[in-house]
Amino acid sequence: MQNLISDPVSMTSCRQEAYLLRLRRQFPFVYVKTLTRTAFGRSVYALQFGSGSRKILITAGHHANETITSDAVWQWLFAFCNALMDGGAVCGASARELYHNAMVYLVPLVNPDGADLAAGVCALESPEYRAAASIAARYPDIPFPSGWKANLRGVDLNLNYPARWEAARRIKKAQGVSTPAPRDFAGFSPLDQPETAALAAFTRCIHPDMMLALHTQGSVIYPGPDETAPPGSHALARAFSEASGYPIEPVPPESANAGFKDWFLQVFKRPAFTIEAGLGENPLPASQLPEITRAFSAIFTAAMQW
Repeated sequence: MQNLISDPVSMTSCRQEAYLLRLRRQFPFVYVKTLTRTAFGRSVYALQFGSGSRKILITAGHHANETITSDAVWQWLFAFCNALMDGGAVCGASARELYHNAMVYLVPLVNPDGADLAAGVCALESPEYRAAASIAARYPDIPFPSGWKANLRGVDLNLNYPARWEAARRIKKAQGVSTPAPRDFAGFSPLDQPETAALAAFTRCIHPDMMLALHTQGSVIYPGPDETAPPGSHALARAFSEASGYPIEPVPPESANAGFKDWFLQVFKRPAFTIEAGLGENPLPASQLPEITRAFSAIFTAAMQW
């Protein structure tokens, strides 16, 4: 796929605002909704486009140092919209047919506070940076700020959902994390962060038929557990694997707690997948953005053809 956004850099809240301005100017048919504001005042957005009856929810940027996934979602969205306007194709499929076959909801950056910190754009003298630095000082083995996964309150947002949350909290406490941290702190109670509470409420409102949670790294697809996989999950996982080249692997049991996908499967009992993109150590370099965007485009096309 052609790279339609030049000079990719780390995703930040300001970079996303620039993308939104471009989106509104060039493609006003994409609906934009503000889901919430974070504890530090940044907006979490949801985008909606398509006219089909099958609803697909795609989320990215739960973790602060994994927001190359957010940039890849924006890359794909602009490429798709251009193909739609030009009557072109995406991954060999007609963009217009895909548009009419599905309704797509995107939450490209669930954690804008953490993204700004991990990208190094929080002012060093700001209260938010000083608060994060104070938390990080208790975990000297985690690089700061590049190793930061949490929001700026020190909560790992992908451990903050009410699906076996107590188990996640117990596991992380046994690993030495029981208070706000750069990663792995599940919060003081489920959905106690504005980002997770808003995303859960939005998901209940739209009631998706399928959900894709985008993370890094590993270049692997994690479907739901075999024993509880909703109908159609195995066939979809195979389609995504064939399209992207990512293998399918089972989720380790200790990692199947309190995440957004875990909650979605528990509440909706509909197909949901974690896509772990790229290879290496987070944050992944921008050089991997084209390949991650290619894989996402292939998976999203397969999802919209479902």
